[in-house]
Amino acid sequence: MPSTLPRLSLPSALGLCAGLMLVGAWRAIRSAELGRAVAEERARVAREIHDGLAQYLFAVSTLAQMLESGTPVDEVGPQLKQAAGLAQQEARFAILALSSASGTAPFDSALRRYVEFLTADGELAVDLEIDPAIRLAPDEQIEIFRIVQEGLGNVRRHAQATRAEVVIGRRPSGERFVAIEDDGAGFPIEARTVGQGLRNMRDRASSIDGGFSIRSSPGLGTALEVVLRT
Repeated sequence: MPSTLPRLSLPSALGLCAGLMLVGAWRAIRSAELGRAVAEERARVAREIHDGLAQYLFAVSTLAQMLESGTPVDEVGPQLKQAAGLAQQEARFAILALSSASGTAPFDSALRRYVEFLTADGELAVDLEIDPAIRLAPDEQIEIFRIVQEGLGNVRRHAQATRAEVVIGRRPSGERFVAIEDDGAGFPIEARTVGQGLRNMRDRASSIDGGFSIRSSPGLGTALEVVLRT
């Protein structure tokens, strides 16, 4: 019995094959894009844990060890309460920053409270200057907050510094920037070991299309700067 299916000409058959190949290629590309998106999201979550929650857990762990070693509860208790409160405050800040398209009030408040927490014991003095006229997009607020956290955390842990300065402002040219500088021990840039903290700061700056630079010399402290997108 003869087939009732239409016969395809050679050009039509080749066109159908090409179309099927394009569909397969498109599906492969979409799958690869999904895989990259998942990997990027995992990296982002890892950065959030390292730069945010991990710092407060470290503080809580340190304070708990102080209690075990006999430090009076009256002395450690308020610091534990403050660390827990800052963790809650940080979560609220992230939600507000992501849901607000303009303004920096939650950002300013969160950053100032973090600096107060970091300097409460008097070991490090931090001057924080935020231009009241500057406007930061929600994604910039999140990443800048984390960059400053990481930068000041490094100053506190490694720099042997007594003072640091953080400036978030705008130059006469209109260029927006974030600068962190300390009076610590410094280190030779060409010999430095790139740690997770520095990689995180670079990645965060890159994620908001910002430029990242750092300079340091032994005995002359360290300064890093993020130039924000125009």
